[in-house]
Amino acid sequence: SNIGSEFDEFTGFVFKTQANLDPKHRDRLAYVRIVSGVYEKGMKVGHSRSKPSKKYNLAQAQALFGSDRSAVEIAYPGDVIGINNPGNFAIGDTLFTGTSKISYPGIPSFSPEKFAYIRAPNPSSYKGFQKGIDQLLQEGAVQSLRQRNDDGGGPLILAAVGQLQFEVVQARLESEYGVESTLEPMGYDLARWADGGWDAVDKADADGKLFGIMIVQDRWKRPVLLFRNEWKAASVAQEEDYLQLQPWSKPPEDDE
Repeated sequence: SNIGSEFDEFTGFVFKTQANLDPKHRDRLAYVRIVSGVYEKGMKVGHSRSKPSKKYNLAQAQALFGSDRSAVEIAYPGDVIGINNPGNFAIGDTLFTGTSKISYPGIPSFSPEKFAYIRAPNPSSYKGFQKGIDQLLQEGAVQSLRQRNDDGGGPLILAAVGQLQFEVVQARLESEYGVESTLEPMGYDLARWADGGWDAVDKADADGKLFGIMIVQDRWKRPVLLFRNEWKAASVAQEEDYLQLQPWSKPPEDDE
């Protein structure tokens, strides 16, 4: 059933996340539009991707007007509040009170069409580089991929819809974190998530069906295939339908 503003329980939709609104404090905020109920300072809420027993304390909500902030004690349907994001909240998440888990439909995402390795040329700046990349990824500025079985030691792959996203990431790394970066473009034009899982990918690979296709993993270690053209992607999707290829994928359930 549809939930409207007259629904008694609090529900809110995370539509944006952002880091470094105040560079002095390296803060991270999630922007939440209240759909129903009332926000009250200090309330505890459930999270659409967490276990039902997991609750988050919304202790310090803020109203934001440009660069100005003010503390919010109470807020109503239609209001937008900024809440501290410990790293658990992602775009498309639902926050709610009550005993029933509520999850609004997520925001449609676009399949990436640009891919590049990003590196920090100066080894001494790697710590700042990694911190900046992590926070920009949480904002959804770009997506990240890694080669299979890479637990973080190998080169990071950025995936974006357009070249401008890469340029924004590099500019923010330099202005907000003081680190330079280099990009190495890759010769692939689209990504497909293999919802069939690693067993399906291994089968297709062993059968010689993935020649010329790069097998990588997303930040949640799920299989992703990089293709050089739309024709090849469509051909593999049709002939190896057990791969269950999808142009994008949502964040997984939070097991914490």
